[in-house]
Amino acid sequence: MDGALIASPGHLRLLVAEAAGTAPTQALMTAFGSVAAGSGRPLAVTDVAPPGPEDTQALSPFFVLLGVLVPSLAAGSASALVFRRARPAWCVAAPVVAAIAIGAVAAGLGDGVAGLGHYPAIAAIIALFSLAVAAPTAALGRVWPPLVAAAVLVFLVFGLPVSGGPANLALFGPGFLRILHPALPLGAAASALRDAVYFGGYGTAGPLWVLAVWALAGVAALALVTARQRQAPALPGSLRPALATAGQASLVVGFDNSEPARRALGWAAARLAGQPGAGPGASPGTPPGTLHVVYADHVIIDSDLSGFGHAEMEATRDAEAAGVGAAAAEIVAAAGHLPYTFERRQDAPADAILAAASAQAAGPGGDPVVVVGRSGHAAHQILGSVPVRLQHHSPFPVITVP
Repeated sequence: MDGALIASPGHLRLLVAEAAGTAPTQALMTAFGSVAAGSGRPLAVTDVAPPGPEDTQALSPFFVLLGVLVPSLAAGSASALVFRRARPAWCVAAPVVAAIAIGAVAAGLGDGVAGLGHYPAIAAIIALFSLAVAAPTAALGRVWPPLVAAAVLVFLVFGLPVSGGPANLALFGPGFLRILHPALPLGAAASALRDAVYFGGYGTAGPLWVLAVWALAGVAALALVTARQRQAPALPGSLRPALATAGQASLVVGFDNSEPARRALGWAAARLAGQPGAGPGASPGTPPGTLHVVYADHVIIDSDLSGFGHAEMEATRDAEAAGVGAAAAEIVAAAGHLPYTFERRQDAPADAILAAASAQAAGPGGDPVVVVGRSGHAAHQILGSVPVRLQHHSPFPVITVP
């Protein structure tokens, strides 16, 4: 109910509740103002639920939620990326903790700026709304990071017009939008927040159930996806023949002397040397296979602006390549003086490794297995990494050593 008309022989009295939204109130006043003018009776308007003195248009509840929406999307997306290698409990707890913090801060701002009051209720509703957005976003980001765009589309691009906006225009939209209004988090949270602030909590049960369903479904999906990704995958069938015996293995190892690359080269060298613990199929008496170490000397800027420092830059890169080669020799020697080859390629890491693997495949040894360490740079968690690029584009089996 958005209003009530009390008709008597002498006059008309219209009851409205502007705190529920200015759009319904103005629509009722316009419609029944015309009725009163046509009947010749005066119209008295009574606002039974006026907005607060610091929230004169009853816009603050919606704008508080709108200010929370983007940080909630960001929290879900960031938690999926930052905690993708953490324990499952941390992966699930991150959006929950973020939602609680967002609710506490936003409720304080809403009370301090707009005088909304009802701090515990507002904080709880905003936290539930934030979790209803962040948890599904995190689950989609765990499945495949670009799927975060789907969450932005549903919760922001599509959710904003469905919610009715700050004036509560939901009842004035197309029929399918009116149906979706109570089903999406932003519209449900806006109704719950208005009801909690201006209507004594009446009518909040339905919207809160909607938010709870979104939040619980998102947390459950996030936990399921995280648990499945944490399971150690079996080696693909294409890897088993190549790694069944060390003598038949041809390994191409990307190496830049970083800690993950050192672990990857150590694992590959130990496997080919047949050291204990190197993996199934390795035995001390098995002759070693082939080991090819690739260093990608990726040049982004090949000269200084003046051109006088080119020789010095070349010398620096040569010295760095020599250091990488010496580190590779040390790691291979620790595995048992295994014969190997070292190649320096001036190309992007993934392209250099694939080119070297293709060259190996053209030889008598057949298709090689590419071995790399996991990404060791924080930026790669957002922008992508060499292992991910190899897994998407390599025609050869790829092993990523953690």
